[in-house]
Amino acid sequence: MVGVGVGWAGEEFAALGVDPDRRGAITDEYLRAVLALWAGDVVDVAGRDVDTRPRPRQRPHPPLWVGGNTAPARRRAVRLGQAWHPLRFPAGWLRDHGLPGLRAAAQEAGRPVPALAPRIVLHPTAEHRPDDARLTGQGHRDQIRADLDELRALGATHVLLDPHPDADAAARDDGARDRAVVKEAATWVLG
Repeated sequence: MVGVGVGWAGEEFAALGVDPDRRGAITDEYLRAVLALWAGDVVDVAGRDVDTRPRPRQRPHPPLWVGGNTAPARRRAVRLGQAWHPLRFPAGWLRDHGLPGLRAAAQEAGRPVPALAPRIVLHPTAEHRPDDARLTGQGHRDQIRADLDELRALGATHVLLDPHPDADAAARDDGARDRAVVKEAATWVLG
């Protein structure tokens, strides 16, 4: 799988001298270029033949997962991706807003609905949390189990578990906590 998204960190755009308001158009352009390069051994790029070998082993190419929760991300997933990869969304949002928006984008484009492959935060708590105050994957293990069951019922082909509650935690973590949280979650789901 190849996961792509337009990005969000202003510091990254500043470092590259890129206008963040153009990130969607740039992403679309680059994705079309990558897909073209994956399509043949020799591809014309700006009037030059470019040898792209070795090509990806998967044909026609690795599955492209398009990340993002916005309407443009859903449209991009429909146009260019094999899966939509929404990230860290509120409980119930995918069912009530995300998937209906994805289906509408597919219908408007006259294309099939791409697979659903979300990434959820995995942040268990000892207490139940109100659904209107939590992300999917946050809360008591019964809530997280229900979230995973709902994702299955909604047709998710894959679910990525993100054990970091925020970017600072990800930077500090050595991986041991991540493995422990995921292992515990697997026991809830698998028994």
